[in-house]
Amino acid sequence: MKAKMVLVGISYLLIFSLAGCATIKGTIKGTTETIYSGEKSVADYENVLEQNPNGVFANRNGEQIRTQIISFQFIDGNKVYFCTGSEKPFYEQLLKFPYVSYCTYPDDFEPVLSLSGKVVFSDDSSLKERAFNGSGYASMFVRNHYKNVDNPNLKLFYIDVDEIEIYDSDGARAYRTK
Repeated sequence: MKAKMVLVGISYLLIFSLAGCATIKGTIKGTTETIYSGEKSVADYENVLEQNPNGVFANRNGEQIRTQIISFQFIDGNKVYFCTGSEKPFYEQLLKFPYVSYCTYPDDFEPVLSLSGKVVFSDDSSLKERAFNGSGYASMFVRNHYKNVDNPNLKLFYIDVDEIEIYDSDGARAYRTK
């Protein structure tokens, strides 16, 4: 039974990460556009992020789309913060192709949360300190790997979220950020 649940979860993960979690489309004169249900803030979903810090990050690698598991650090307004290293290919990919999507969800997929926007790197020492000294797994990894907050390979970045997508038992909804 557990194996079946894992397969279902992996199937959802692949579908959501490749297609966006819940993009709502409508056709107007032969074009496709997202129909928004209004405006929301990332803060409206802070509990989903905090309770489910590991998610799927979708970005471009040249002409290809790639996904990977990554843990978010914290949010500030509509900015969702992460860390990576300048020695990693991921860092170079984000510099070249900064438009990304991050998707996370609880075990029961209620709700699936997808956040899309542009990556912005920050050298703000107080924000780096906040990520470095956080209490979650992501902060522990950063401390163990980079040893100190002044390590030049430690790169803090955020997604400046402009679109929030939700999928739950009530259906799919997309929101612009406010």
